Amino acid sequence: MKDLSSDNPTAKIDLSFDRYLQTRAREIDSHLVGGIPDYAFSLDQKLRQQLAAMGPVRAIAKSLVSMAVPIYRQVQQMEAVAVSPQQYPEIYALGEECAHRLGIGIPQIFVYYSPSINAYTIATDDVEPIVILSSAIVEALTPEELKFVIGHECGHIHNLHGVYNTAVELMTNTMAAVILQSVPGLGILKILLQGGLLLFFSRWSRCAEITCDRAGLICSRDLYTAQMALAKLATGGVNKLDRINLEEYIKQISQVQATPVRLLELTRSHPLLHKRIEALRLFAECEVLGSWCEEMTINNPRNKQETDRLCEEFIKVLATGYQSRKSSMSQPREIEIQ
Repeated sequence: MKDLSSDNPTAKIDLSFDRYLQTRAREIDSHLVGGIPDYAFSLDQKLRQQLAAMGPVRAIAKSLVSMAVPIYRQVQQMEAVAVSPQQYPEIYALGEECAHRLGIGIPQIFVYYSPSINAYTIATDDVEPIVILSSAIVEALTPEELKFVIGHECGHIHNLHGVYNTAVELMTNTMAAVILQSVPGLGILKILLQGGLLLFFSRWSRCAEITCDRAGLICSRDLYTAQMALAKLATGGVNKLDRINLEEYIKQISQVQATPVRLLELTRSHPLLHKRIEALRLFAECEVLGSWCEEMTINNPRNKQETDRLCEEFIKVLATGYQSRKSSMSQPREIEIQ
């Protein structure tokens, strides 16, 4: 009898699902260092450890945030549109790709109407996370840029930022703060985060954003696209302003470094956009990115320790002598979406 397998080009392909899961698990584990994603900004990790050491702070925050998340999900079910394979499948596909890239479950994405460009994640450590996108950000960004944003939000999930990140969102995000009116006792969280502790949470949040921008770059796999996504947060993404000169934009930061105005950043949950773009450029030259994105050519890659050290030099609010480092990977080029 003739061996039909010789005529079947797929006969020698290993279709074992168990073996696929084992291979996938090894691939994901290879990017974890002590249970933490290898791309995470070291200062994010350090400050989070200090937060975890504040036992009562974490316990109160987790308890109150755990009450807020289920209610917030219900609010989104009433007022927003849930993304799925049947509803805005192109957005769902972006979320699916980012989740697969980072090795996490696909988050529930909601789109709500707002003229403001906005995106954020609401989650606890043990409740399914939800990613919220404003209609304005979906409208303003290209699909490739939106992938960076969704990848950024998936970075919060991948790095288990849930409790602290949601606490900061509830205190600083106008849309998210509406939930405060629906959760008895959540005002305690506001009291908890006042004063010096609010400054500490804000500092950690800014460092966490650097980590998640790196996740966004890993998902989008194109530095220019990632930079443009961030720049559009400043311009609103309108057509007449989409030809922004990134080099000139980054230079603006040097004009406020020596003034008291820079202290306004102390209470902000996100770093200045100029700094975020610069941090992305540094990470684009890091060997860790090369291990995630083999298709991105990195000449003379820098190790992660040095990359994080350089980031710490200018990410702090009181940084002086800031100098932009133009990246050879920052020029626009044709982007292929796979």
